[in-house]
Amino acid sequence: MLYYWFEEANADLPKIGTKSIVTDFDGKAKAIIKITKVDTIPFNQISKEYAELDMGTKIEPLKKWKKAHWDFFANALEQSGEKPTEEMLIVCEWFETIWPEK
Repeated sequence: MLYYWFEEANADLPKIGTKSIVTDFDGKAKAIIKITKVDTIPFNQISKEYAELDMGTKIEPLKKWKKAHWDFFANALEQSGEKPTEEMLIVCEWFETIWPEK
């Protein structure tokens, strides 16, 4: 997520320990995750490791992450008259799956 959106909404950043339910397109629970780390990183410094986690693939994860997120952020920011930059801050959530147990 863009840090800009948290600032605009005067909202708190995600908190370590927060749990979320991950669902499929039909709303059926598939997993429960717990946030283990939160970083605010410039777009151009996102790591391959984070992109792998976020995109769920090991095949060109950083390239795919940057393309998908650049397009999404550009479209979303256009509505408020803003433009994406390589230095825009991204809020990155690292997590672990706590259910189903592995």
